[in-house]
Amino acid sequence: MTSPVANILGVSFTTRGFDETVAHLTQRIDSGEQTHVMTANPEIVMLAKGHSAFRSIVDQAYVVPDGIGIVYAAKWTNQPIYERVTGVELVEALMAEAHKKQWNVYLLGATPEVIRLAAEKLSNRYPQARIVGYRDGYFRQDEEEQIVREIASKKPELLFVAMGSPRQDEWLARYRDQLNASLMMGVGGTFDVISGKVKRAPLFWQKLNLEWLYRLMATPSRWKRQLAIPRFVWTVFREKWRNRS
Repeated sequence: MTSPVANILGVSFTTRGFDETVAHLTQRIDSGEQTHVMTANPEIVMLAKGHSAFRSIVDQAYVVPDGIGIVYAAKWTNQPIYERVTGVELVEALMAEAHKKQWNVYLLGATPEVIRLAAEKLSNRYPQARIVGYRDGYFRQDEEEQIVREIASKKPELLFVAMGSPRQDEWLARYRDQLNASLMMGVGGTFDVISGKVKRAPLFWQKLNLEWLYRLMATPSRWKRQLAIPRFVWTVFREKWRNRS
């Protein structure tokens, strides 16, 4: 039985909650299904709305609601998304499954120091998970084929790629059929958090759904990216009222 989806400005999100998402993705891996997971926030939705090539990648992915703006948009449009499925928490939960099932894991992206620290910390935290390889994201285009071959040779159940959006998902879509990975997921700045380089918002801010504001205060250079949020809100309400008329 397939789960219903919520359509937010043309992007189809799974409506599963966090625990159900982890269970379903684990089931897909166990059954040999290949999955490209995207954790989408308002910025990703607006990018997909404005770029048809990226939109086609999103349409083929398993899209989860990372971003409180998506949850609010679903509420405003009476659709059944009730909780966020954040990238950092999803990576940790999947690594816990990898620990239980002794899955192979490959990490790609971020800086050399960050990816090394992230691999080290994940290995210590989930010792039965097999981190079969990692490398930073600073490689030339002519090195990509060799990297793809290396990943494919390791046959990872989990492949986490941190190159920023939309590059990470474009890269996964381009090489999806060659990577020999069960679950592929673009993880943005997750390795920065896991490595300890970047601190996640305190739980108080998370519970208030103000993690985005904490990140903006901590890194003011993000303000241009945050402009996608008011544009997203305006577009959701405009579409809602247009559909009512």
